[in-house]
Amino acid sequence: MLEAAGAAAGVANHINLDSLLGGSSVSISGMRISIDAGGAVGKAAEVRFDATDLYGAKGPQAADIRQDALGDCYFVATLGAVARQQPDAIRNMISFDAGTGNFTVRLHDNDGNPQSVQVTQAELEDNLARQGGSTADNSGLDGPIWPAVAETAYAKIHDSNPADGLTEGYNAIANGGWPQDAMQAITGDRGDEIRYSEGFFESENSALDRMAGQVDAALSNGRPVTLWTVPENRSLWDKIRGNEGTQDGLVDNHVYTVEGIHKNADGEWMVSVRNPWSTNMNVGEGRDTASPTMEVPLRTLADTGGAEAFTAGPAPR
Repeated sequence: MLEAAGAAAGVANHINLDSLLGGSSVSISGMRISIDAGGAVGKAAEVRFDATDLYGAKGPQAADIRQDALGDCYFVATLGAVARQQPDAIRNMISFDAGTGNFTVRLHDNDGNPQSVQVTQAELEDNLARQGGSTADNSGLDGPIWPAVAETAYAKIHDSNPADGLTEGYNAIANGGWPQDAMQAITGDRGDEIRYSEGFFESENSALDRMAGQVDAALSNGRPVTLWTVPENRSLWDKIRGNEGTQDGLVDNHVYTVEGIHKNADGEWMVSVRNPWSTNMNVGEGRDTASPTMEVPLRTLADTGGAEAFTAGPAPR
């Protein structure tokens, strides 16, 4: 289970989130948000968010993701991967009804069957109060709101009684999950896992070339790709000495959006990844940077065992 929550998780507000759906207001990061108890189907709620708030000027982007207090990296990193490779898939996934003030999100069940999920204005406000996966709860702006809409819908399909609030749903998704489950929910296709392995009599260089070729082909074909990381292996000597061993610089038990793969001037394969935290600070592996993206040698990921698998989603339809 992958559950690395964002770097700001420790400052989440301690408030009764379920009560927000009954109508109240809350202060978050210096801004006061009114919570409207409306939003039922057939009756328009007071609308703060509408279709114009979904995307920025460049449309849906991975940069619109900022994971904070919820441990659903597997879901929001996959959202970012789809937005990067197939922005129209995000646009086609979400619609807005001006008559009701609700958003409709198309997700998929475990069999890949589409299901439509209604997201109300109050439920969106609730997501911001929980410090979810959008930048809107950090910036105080009304958009881009599409990550919050999608994340709210994902929580809602995991809640047995959304009428009493979405705490059950958020508890289900915010304590870890699997990249292929997220890919299935978003695209309807679990995708393919790409793992490092060495064939019989195959050299490490050949195995790295084969793995890199698979990742590069997936990206070149417009497929969304994520990287699932795990704790690095430690040698017996490291264990005896109490050393951490070689670190790859990435958060363990986390999922990243993969932005590219290429050979550097030394002929080494380098993987470019985006952290859904929107920063690579507080990782604690000696390579902290405020940038949300960083490059990691594929050889290091293979040698340390820090890369569990890449997940490549479906090609554009």
